[in-house]
Amino acid sequence: MYMMMVNRMFVRISAFLALTLGLGACLSNVELVDEIRAKENQAQITAYFTKLGQSPTAMENGAYYVLTKTNPSGELATKGDTLSVHFEFANLVTGQVLDSTDRKNNAPFVYLYGFTNPVFSRLMAFLREGEQAVLALPGTAQEFPGLPAYTPMRVTIKSYKVRSQADNINEFIAARGYNVTETTEDGLRFIQLVKGTGELAASGKVVKVKYTGRFLNGVAFDGNMLKTDSLSVTIGGSQTVKGFQKGIEKMRLGEKAILVFPSTLGYGQAGSGSIPGYTPLMFEVYLAKINE
Repeated sequence: MYMMMVNRMFVRISAFLALTLGLGACLSNVELVDEIRAKENQAQITAYFTKLGQSPTAMENGAYYVLTKTNPSGELATKGDTLSVHFEFANLVTGQVLDSTDRKNNAPFVYLYGFTNPVFSRLMAFLREGEQAVLALPGTAQEFPGLPAYTPMRVTIKSYKVRSQADNINEFIAARGYNVTETTEDGLRFIQLVKGTGELAASGKVVKVKYTGRFLNGVAFDGNMLKTDSLSVTIGGSQTVKGFQKGIEKMRLGEKAILVFPSTLGYGQAGSGSIPGYTPLMFEVYLAKINE
């Protein structure tokens, strides 16, 4: 009986070892296929650039890029900048165009750098505004229409603009034709529309404010202009974001103004609710009452 139990256990262990070794061999084969494909991709990418007489720069994960137009004085993107990119995706081997932005109607791909990650996101860390480049990406096991599995893709950056928050604010003000009354060192633009009366409210006073908060594209995200109630703001307090607070403290009774400020005076890196991080804001404000 004892020998029968030992034999059965031996059979089970042998079967388990065979299964384990079999799985290991399968995994090794999968890894081998990936390695072979990676080498094939590298050869295809190298041949592509060699044919064009170009010497590409190696990146992570087997990607390579070449600058086709340089602009040494151009701005480098930093996290939170708005990037406008015209691109073209193509099969590196056949040249078939897979996707592209609409340059004819000037409709670039616009995104917030450091938050959205298009396939060319790593390349943008090396490009300056106004530069153009060709990026070759190795293929993956996933296939797409016009791009079989393990086929490298070519990404052509045809134009590229960097817009910091300050750039976006200045362009917004210029487009609206506003005359800035005051610009503070920390970036608040105070634009007086209607003069108020009397003195500035003293520290500790509570003022009643009507307002509409908007993104720079004009979309409203908050406000009470159409409501009967008003927002109470304590002068010298900190119950609102800094840009709003600073702007209100520059206003007199009955005054109307527009406040425009960067995210450092707004909702910062984290954002709040429907307001993403690194977002400049504008407020239309009216100081309706100063409580005695």
